[in-house]
Amino acid sequence: MNIDSHCHLLPGVDDGVDSIEESLALLEEMKLKGLQRLYLTPHLFSPMSPSDPEQIVKRWNEYHFELNSHSVEVLLGSEIFFRPEILDVDLITMGGSDTVLLELPTQRRPHYLFEVIEKLQVKGLRIILAHVERYEYLFKKGGLFFGKQELTDDILRLRDMGILFQVNWNSLDKNPKTRVLINEGIAEIIGSDKHKSGDNRLFIDFHDDRCRFFLNDYYL
Repeated sequence: MNIDSHCHLLPGVDDGVDSIEESLALLEEMKLKGLQRLYLTPHLFSPMSPSDPEQIVKRWNEYHFELNSHSVEVLLGSEIFFRPEILDVDLITMGGSDTVLLELPTQRRPHYLFEVIEKLQVKGLRIILAHVERYEYLFKKGGLFFGKQELTDDILRLRDMGILFQVNWNSLDKNPKTRVLINEGIAEIIGSDKHKSGDNRLFIDFHDDRCRFFLNDYYL
């Protein structure tokens, strides 16, 4: 099944689309690219785009019938901003499963990273890290060529803990971090991270041979 794991097409809850009309128009374009299942993953607890579970569920209840009327299965998830407080609240998982999509801070590794992840796993949650190519502290420059990206011990430790790594479709051609993740065989999940019309984020083209690198249909 052709699955997009990450987008912001639930109207009116974060920095994604503003209207159901825009959501449906984008969904039609995604369908033409071969999409069969879409996870809506609005920001949850993000300092940059505040929203809460009640607000998200209210919008989902309002729009889910319309969103599922276009021959694409649309499921609710969330992109949960990583902080210790998420251990104490009910989280919106991916389609009601035991899987959560987590967003890390981009510039500095949280000192509680492994502690919180281990506690989430004890709760029985499987973790996908969103757009891993953005987290500078999980990569280092090395090798014989200037600017070549290598993986840090931290990202290898996360892999060994069973964490899944999602990369954005838009990054495949231009981000060396994405290339090293694919070359090392640890970029399991692909997502568009589509926010709205004109945001320069490409739809996943499921007719593209590069989709073979990813295991969305196995994990999601």
